Amino acid sequence: MQVEGIDTTMILAKNFYLTSVPDIATRPETTKRKRRQIIMKAGFSFSVLLILLVAGAFNVYGQGQTLNPASQIALNAQGDQGQFNGPDLSVNYAYVINGGNMLLTGNVQFGMTIQANYAGVQTFQLGLALADGQGNVLGQQQITSAFYNNLSDTIKFNTSVAVPPQAAFMAFSYSGQASAAGSGGPDPTNIRFSPFAN
Repeated sequence: MQVEGIDTTMILAKNFYLTSVPDIATRPETTKRKRRQIIMKAGFSFSVLLILLVAGAFNVYGQGQTLNPASQIALNAQGDQGQFNGPDLSVNYAYVINGGNMLLTGNVQFGMTIQANYAGVQTFQLGLALADGQGNVLGQQQITSAFYNNLSDTIKFNTSVAVPPQAAFMAFSYSGQASAAGSGGPDPTNIRFSPFAN
């Protein structure tokens, strides 16, 4: 519609938009309220995700197997410390059990034999298996991992492990790949230790 050369359609459309859609800038209280709602929803979602991750940290991989008696480390309800010696490395550990949780700390040190032939590890994972009094595996959890570390480095760990009520033994496991420095050295080799008897 034209009125003396003025397009009134655009004016009516603009007035309709201004009266129908609230200007957020003119409603600071609404904006703050919406912002608070978004933050609360995001915080709730993150909390749920964190709970799911923690709950799923101890998995049932290994169930149906038994621990080799030579690999079993008896759990002490009061906590304990010690050293596990594998073919390629040593694990120095200490733990405290509080209810259904174990706080496990320590470090991994690679042996002199592997250090003499290789320079570093491309990948490395340290795991912990828990078993009942008969050595039946209840599940296991990854304790720490490392990538492209020198074999002379000490790999530290500090983690929480869920301990089922029937757990009586624990055992360490590891896997990874060691490689030489530069060219002309030995080919990369897999390093692995499994505490399972079958």
